[in-house]
Amino acid sequence: MSQTEADAWAATLTVTGMERKIRELEIWVAEVNDTMVGWGGFRDDRLEGLYTDPDFAGRGIGTELLGLLEASMRRRGIPAVFAEASANAEHFYFRRGYEPFGVRTPEGAQPIRKRLA
Repeated sequence: MSQTEADAWAATLTVTGMERKIRELEIWVAEVNDTMVGWGGFRDDRLEGLYTDPDFAGRGIGTELLGLLEASMRRRGIPAVFAEASANAEHFYFRRGYEPFGVRTPEGAQPIRKRLA
């Protein structure tokens, strides 16, 4: 994702929107030494967010969070998880069994899915 794309995305974030997400999503947080270093959230069969602090990238935190989110969905009987992967996250998901599913969004995100059952 380019800086311009990241800035455009960040400009759409609002406190009201984040408060809504906190109310509506199941959110898991990763901590290292009492510091939050990542989070992931889902609603029903939709992965709504997965983020790792860049200072902690490459340590397996995102993979672990994704595994916890998928396990929680699996326990609920959800047969597949759906998400939209940004260009910089596509390969992360593809390496973990996700596949393209549909056409890119106007913003350039790739719809993806992974069967859980």
